Amino acid sequence: MHMTPVWPFGKKTAEARQAKPPKARKVVEYERKADDSSMETMTNRSHLDDKGFKDAMALLGDSPKKKKKKKKK
Repeated sequence: MHMTPVWPFGKKTAEARQAKPPKARKVVEYERKADDSSMETMTNRSHLDDKGFKDAMALLGDSPKKKKKKKKK
């Protein structure tokens, strides 16, 4: 029987891995100022009186100009 020769290359030892320290993240804080302009924008309904808006709504069928008549039974 033939024996296999001894492996000529030695096994290298693995170096211990060193964990990298985590990078410090910059925390940015913002200060929100009290502002009522968003509420003013939400309550502003002047766009409903715009001619373009009324024309678009008329095309979509929800026209304030034309009110649907209820059918009588």
